[in-house]
Amino acid sequence: MTANNQEPGGIRAKRFHVDNVVSEVQMQGGDPQQAAALISLAQAIRRGEISADDIVARNLVNGLQYIADPAQANTGDLRRELTALRSKVEQATAAHEIPDTADAEDAKESLTSAETELAKPQPNGQRVLRKLDEVNTILTKSAQAAEATGKIEALVIQLAPVAATVWQVAQRLFGL
Repeated sequence: MTANNQEPGGIRAKRFHVDNVVSEVQMQGGDPQQAAALISLAQAIRRGEISADDIVARNLVNGLQYIADPAQANTGDLRRELTALRSKVEQATAAHEIPDTADAEDAKESLTSAETELAKPQPNGQRVLRKLDEVNTILTKSAQAAEATGKIEALVIQLAPVAATVWQVAQRLFGL
């Protein structure tokens, strides 16, 4: 999220007017339209298609637990966010929400690789983004599969926009 229209991707606005900022994707109940909206949000975040002069909302979803301001994030913040995301991916995997077990393992391995890379004194931003792109792709496709089969309360649907947001934070952090 940014008020700067010059930065790529994410949610852009000149001004934000919100009553409540949610620090993680939130889905209550079993509304199929909300599940579809979360998947669309994940895709729009990656494409950088959400923009407005003013955003006036009762709730604004940031999608991250540890990064309050994505524009000010550092590698430690991103690493903590990846650890939290990996834990939730493990929960989604245990609940069989990622249909392909090889994809589930790939997502976890990519998150671990990105965390390891971020712990280095000079992390390779391209490598981190490549790993996060894989995670984003797997979670978005898994969320679409969950929605298509009516599993609208699946955790993986909530994780797709988080993965897209984390990818975007990494892109901004490394200036890529």
